Amino acid sequence: MHNASFMDIVSWAFDMQSWDIVVPNWAEPDPGQPLYDIDAEADGPVPQARVKLMLQRLLAERFQFAAHHEMREGVHRVLRVAKGGHKLKETTAVVEDTPKVKNDRANSRIVCTGASIADFVRFLNMTGIGGTIYNQIGLSGRYDFTLDYGKYIQDSDADHRLNALMAARIDAMRELGLEAVEAKIPVDTLVVDHAEKIPTKN
Repeated sequence: MHNASFMDIVSWAFDMQSWDIVVPNWAEPDPGQPLYDIDAEADGPVPQARVKLMLQRLLAERFQFAAHHEMREGVHRVLRVAKGGHKLKETTAVVEDTPKVKNDRANSRIVCTGASIADFVRFLNMTGIGGTIYNQIGLSGRYDFTLDYGKYIQDSDADHRLNALMAARIDAMRELGLEAVEAKIPVDTLVVDHAEKIPTKN
């Protein structure tokens, strides 16, 4: 990692989104926040899941990192199956190491191929359009589907463009038998109890 914020490091190490992590004040996203380089090499090939565990250990050793999980309740936008059931087509084959969710070039469709609902929701959140969505669907399969939201995009000025795009995506979800609604839910939150701003030296 190079020029990574503390939040970036913790988010990747624990496989959690930044909005579900509570960090010390000095690590809050800010133009003046400290950035770090991590240059580490394993003895041989290591699965990514194990690399994340190794990074967690590095955080504990070098930053004196300590954290705990807790469920925090709040009102969030959640994705659910609409009344009448979903219209997703379960995939017949999954090709590993290929993009399962992607935008088309016109930025008007999201194409999912062999994607889980978790993959789809993660993509929605990573594109940063209109806030966070939590997966409350409860489907564990993989699906082929296209979210065609271009026809739902309303004209808007630059300041409201992102909100218009998210609104269009939410409208298009109804064609798939899905809905994004506000609901009070508990969310798994990683609370950082302690972390030093300056890590110990090499």
